Amino acid sequence: EIMIGSGSKIIISASSCRAPLAVLQCRRGYSSFKLSIRQSSRRYLKRSNHIIIQNHSKRWATNSQSASSTSDSISATNSNHHQPPLFGRIALVSCTTALATPAFPALGFLYAILRITVPDANARKLMEGRWGTLLSFTTWTLLPNLYSGAVTSLILPCAISNALVAGCSYGILDVVSGGPKGKNTALLQTPWITGAGIGATVGYIAPNQVYGPVMEYCWQIEGMSQSMQYVMSVPMATEVSVATGAVAGMILHPLLYYPIHGISGIHWGFPLAAVTSALYFIYYGREESGLPVPEGSYVDRSDLELVESILRYNNTSGEIETYSLKSEQFIGSVEKCFEGREIAELSRSYSSASSWGSNNKVVFDDRLLAFVYNYWDVKTATRYPDHVVSNIPSKSSLQMKQDSMLVTDASVATLLHKNDLEAIQTALDDVDGGKTSSDGVKQSSTVDLKAQHEVNIALELLMLLRQVSKEEDDGVLEKQYTDEIPALEKYIRRKCPQIV
Repeated sequence: EIMIGSGSKIIISASSCRAPLAVLQCRRGYSSFKLSIRQSSRRYLKRSNHIIIQNHSKRWATNSQSASSTSDSISATNSNHHQPPLFGRIALVSCTTALATPAFPALGFLYAILRITVPDANARKLMEGRWGTLLSFTTWTLLPNLYSGAVTSLILPCAISNALVAGCSYGILDVVSGGPKGKNTALLQTPWITGAGIGATVGYIAPNQVYGPVMEYCWQIEGMSQSMQYVMSVPMATEVSVATGAVAGMILHPLLYYPIHGISGIHWGFPLAAVTSALYFIYYGREESGLPVPEGSYVDRSDLELVESILRYNNTSGEIETYSLKSEQFIGSVEKCFEGREIAELSRSYSSASSWGSNNKVVFDDRLLAFVYNYWDVKTATRYPDHVVSNIPSKSSLQMKQDSMLVTDASVATLLHKNDLEAIQTALDDVDGGKTSSDGVKQSSTVDLKAQHEVNIALELLMLLRQVSKEEDDGVLEKQYTDEIPALEKYIRRKCPQIV
């Protein structure tokens, strides 16, 4: 009895079989059994490996699905966080267009030069070697001047008009395309449509339809719509405007692409806030901002006190300061008086110049009215008389009032505070007359306080007599004091006619 495999038995009978045959049969049986065992084990291993691979595949698919869903939710959250809503995208387009509007005349200038010179062989030959100079002039001279305060204030109605048309055009295109991630998002991603298309639309509609009404509203000028129609009827005007808008749109498209679609890590409000801040600075935030007006034609309301100001000795502070005749109070240091003198001199020079057959021009306390009066309608002065600055005193009258008040202040300082007249005179010379003539000699003040000593004694005596005459009950003494008072007054008027 021979044990084979796992408990299988083969019984060999020596009497019925020969030994070699039995051994051969035993070997063949063992080989076939061993082969079957190997085949069974291979099937088991394949089946187990297939099950393991399937389990791993299911786990990987589950993990990948959860990861993808998590990433989708995160990306959706980020997209909602960084991509502006519809009105935010419209505001970005409108504000950026308004910010770039001062540069449009420079682009139009370059296009007009190219339009004229390229078809003409002679002009093109003449411009050879000068394109670099032309581009340099446009970039470094024309463009900075277009962004200066006075020019941007003049361009402001155009910027508002361009912003309105650009915002409306983009809003329509955005709604049609379904937004930056809509079904027709290719419309927004195509520069020829979103960039050049919107720019050309702005270049055609804004000058022909919107500039005039907005100028009439902003500047309060009648007839600007008719004027714009006349300007746009000039040959090549519409062509230059449309081409300028298309080129500007192509330039602005890549700049606005990422803020509109959302920038990772940046909230959509930051680009809009940056553009809005730049808009405020360009059009309002600078000292030189304002419509361009002739020098001296406009005096700010806050400077009206300076125009009617003189120098006086302030007995409270013991210094010479600026005194406003308009408000009848001290308003600051002596520099304010000098500033007021310059403003008044400019206004007097402007007013004395003849214009449009009239003898004198009109000075306004409103910049808009001064702009309209000088460049559009001379009847503005009759329609807005409350804004006309008509009481600019002459230089001689201001000097007479200043001399009179300085002498009076010095006398009061001497009588009440026992101040030294020489010290006051020195301070006055340093402040009011501390200028040098053409030959280098230092000029002195027009007021001479050194001769005031005797006048001050007479003043003090006059004040005492008046006080005593009011308090004394005796009629004889009263008559005696009354007789002396006129004589003292005549003496004081004769010696110092300026005193008040």
